[in-house]
Amino acid sequence: MRSLNRRAVGIALLLGYLGLFVAVVVAHRSPATGYELSLYAATPTVTWIGLGIAATTGLIAALATPRGSRYGSAGLLSIGCAGVALTAMPVIRGYEFYGAGDSLSHLGWAREMAAGTLAPTELLYPGIHTLSVTVSAVAGVPLTSAMQYVVLLVFPAVFLLVVPLVVQLVTDARRAYAIGLVAAALFTPVNNISVHPGAHPTSQAIMFLPVVVFLALTYVFDSSRDAVAAASPVDDPASSPTMTDGGGRVGVTGSGALLAVVSMAMVLIHPQQALNVVLVFIAITGIQLLYRRFGSGSLIAGHRWLGFQTVVVAAAFLLWAPRFDRATGTVSFTIASILGGDTSAGTVVAAKSTSLTALGGSISTVFLRLFLVGLVFTLIAVAVLSVALSGRMRDGWTDAAVRYLGIALVPLSGVFLLMFVISAGDQYFRYQGFIMVFVTVLAAVGLALAADKVDAAAPAGTGRVLVLVLLLVLAPVAAIGYHSSPYMYQPSAHVTESQMSGYSASFEHRQADIEFTGLRGGPQRYVDYYYGTQYARFGFEFPGYEDGTSSQRFNDAEYDRAYGETRYLAITQAGYEREVVLYDGFRYAQEGFTRLETTTDVNRVRSSDGFQLYYVRAVDPEEA
Repeated sequence: MRSLNRRAVGIALLLGYLGLFVAVVVAHRSPATGYELSLYAATPTVTWIGLGIAATTGLIAALATPRGSRYGSAGLLSIGCAGVALTAMPVIRGYEFYGAGDSLSHLGWAREMAAGTLAPTELLYPGIHTLSVTVSAVAGVPLTSAMQYVVLLVFPAVFLLVVPLVVQLVTDARRAYAIGLVAAALFTPVNNISVHPGAHPTSQAIMFLPVVVFLALTYVFDSSRDAVAAASPVDDPASSPTMTDGGGRVGVTGSGALLAVVSMAMVLIHPQQALNVVLVFIAITGIQLLYRRFGSGSLIAGHRWLGFQTVVVAAAFLLWAPRFDRATGTVSFTIASILGGDTSAGTVVAAKSTSLTALGGSISTVFLRLFLVGLVFTLIAVAVLSVALSGRMRDGWTDAAVRYLGIALVPLSGVFLLMFVISAGDQYFRYQGFIMVFVTVLAAVGLALAADKVDAAAPAGTGRVLVLVLLLVLAPVAAIGYHSSPYMYQPSAHVTESQMSGYSASFEHRQADIEFTGLRGGPQRYVDYYYGTQYARFGFEFPGYEDGTSSQRFNDAEYDRAYGETRYLAITQAGYEREVVLYDGFRYAQEGFTRLETTTDVNRVRSSDGFQLYYVRAVDPEEA
């Protein structure tokens, strides 16, 4: 690299790191003071500009400099830090907790583990809970903070670190690692429908999946990359280095032992995703057997057999999951849906579509906002698979790896389509997130190979410039879709201290015989957090656990006539912002909130910044 170019890249990186520093400092010094409907709108604009500069200059440096150079490595670090800053923005901005739904229930389980009232072996997916408890104990931080560190820092960082390693393992293209890192930083598996940034074992298992993929590919490939790369997919068996080296070995290796460990860890993070790993391993094992039988001249025929690892993870799943009613119940529900044609989920989707239309949106709009980047990556991945299947992939190693990743998509896509046909809730979006891990790797491989090919045929750097432009266009689209926000017609997952303390104090001082209610649903998640999820669901029956108040009764200020008995009605700032600001009173109108203060038989008994508890005395309609 010429001295002038080196100086320009160095200045750019200096500006990038300065932007990163300013972004993080400004965000940290602008903590959330109340509920934030949108993390993006509430975070200072300077922060987003700084992160954008850091990511852009890092990408330019990584693509413009030789692989392994000092400036290139600095660029990669800048990209990674910008990606982690995006995922960890709730931590940087001092959120009390992040995740208003399932995440609170998982926090409740973690609190029980920390208190010693729930053993990890008594929970179907204790992975993130035990890790959060450990971080809390070692770092001396509250469990709410520890769980945020685990799900917003640790797992995204693992994803960012390992995806580019997988891409680099698949292809030795000059910019493979850099493009793989940027592709990972787009976080395409996160769809905010069934895969979320907050505490959600399915989501964390998907973020952990690249580790399994990397070790599986490392295990099946021969230890000598140079020997394998020298052969083509159609080499004569006698001249194939892998065949003369005893293909199909099952011997114990370091990567194999580590693969067995992380596969079993996947079971503890989430068994359903571990079962998906079993499907992937079965598919890869199957194609290995087919190539040994019918394609003995291919590299795949000489790779280590994955059958033993398949048995290991399958055995771990069968030893763990059937012990829990939740796992067996899910299987029973799926079978019943297949046989009975349950369409309840389709009804839910139709209802949501109607709601979006009433709010001025549409399913197609939300689809593009959530899945545009994934759609582009999918098209690139399809192109890569087409090249491999047509025999036009020049490098034998890359050809074999792409075929492995492609065959892995077969059973996953089949289950995805099955879940979609039987309308199994939002399960198919879980599979979409799982599939996108493989699609991300394939797309990054395709971009890296395309950059090298265009650079060889056109003026130097043309391919890298085209890839740079594409990634810079996709990056802001992906970034704004990572955290839930009004952009995708969803409220923020922010949980404030006033909400948590307000509910906790209300539960502590409540009259035991009076039921709770709330907007859309009862205080279920906060009951889980306060009492512990296992105890709340199986230890006792909390009054009004899931009971919501009718939107019509609420809007007509008929609070006291909505029930046949006295109730506590909890209202949070988050609920108000969601219903009035985001949804413009579509269900719960401003009038209903306003008249809470003036309606007879409704008394505010607890109030704090962002939380109000009302005592609603029941009135017989005949007496009104």
